[in-house]
Amino acid sequence: MTVKRVSQLNASGQSRKERGRLSKAGELVHVRHGAYADEPAAGVVARHLQLVAGTVPLLSPGTVLSHVSAGLLHTLPSWESQLGRVTVIRQPPGHGSRRTFLHARALTLLPEEVAVVDGFRCTSLERTAVDLACSLPFERAVAVLDATLRLGGDSAVIADIIDRAAGRHGAGTARAALAVADGRSESVGESLSRVRLVEAGLERPALQLNVFDAFGTWLARSDFGWKERGVLGEFDGRIKYTGPQDEVARAVMAEKDREARLREAGWVVVRWGWEDLRDPAALRRRIEAAFAQARPEKIRGWAEDAYPQFATEV
Repeated sequence: MTVKRVSQLNASGQSRKERGRLSKAGELVHVRHGAYADEPAAGVVARHLQLVAGTVPLLSPGTVLSHVSAGLLHTLPSWESQLGRVTVIRQPPGHGSRRTFLHARALTLLPEEVAVVDGFRCTSLERTAVDLACSLPFERAVAVLDATLRLGGDSAVIADIIDRAAGRHGAGTARAALAVADGRSESVGESLSRVRLVEAGLERPALQLNVFDAFGTWLARSDFGWKERGVLGEFDGRIKYTGPQDEVARAVMAEKDREARLREAGWVVVRWGWEDLRDPAALRRRIEAAFAQARPEKIRGWAEDAYPQFATEV
């Protein structure tokens, strides 16, 4: 995917009439005023990245991509409602503004808080995570910080940036989210599940457990686990069940076989999805029912943390 400004297209000899013909044929896609892509965007994330490429040449020196735009470059989670505008930081004496395709904030950046990703100047991974966490609801801030730690972000650096943001809108949310952030959560759904489990008043589960049978044969890795209870939890986002019908069928059968092996080893497995996260009380009832059903003394085998390096004390 290549995005070019009209000045570049003119310099290459392309006339306005030719541009119109290519646009009509779908071989040139209008991104924003003065910018065109050579192919349509495959989804809202790709569309935003096209918008970034078409906007960056217009930015004043010293302006860097930030918030959701920097987050996409760092592969952090995003939500569609955020993706309509390119987000940037202008350092003082620059000022903030909000336009059709650009949201600029006036904030101070330290030199080490600026990085280059895919050729674009943007805020560093840790600074991006804090900026996003300050602008998102608590549960989404947790998801962003989980992903940041999973990508190798430094929790001490994040904490320092939050401390320097004291008094800034959302700094309290960012601080609270960092206190529960855990790089072992592998998806937004798993991160939101942790928040919902706390809201439901349930004891905190272990994350990413490798489960073995009595002979030491690996059976599965489970998203959540209450080892002393004999219960494993799985968030099912259904993404793995999309694609050609035969592949979906194989994925479903493999999942059933996996769960059968866990049950044969004595574990009780409880699954939930996006709909269940909307009702923490109902989710609690399901998990407590699994606790009541389980017989941990009859488990044949054991489970251990797959990612002990991410374990944190809260």
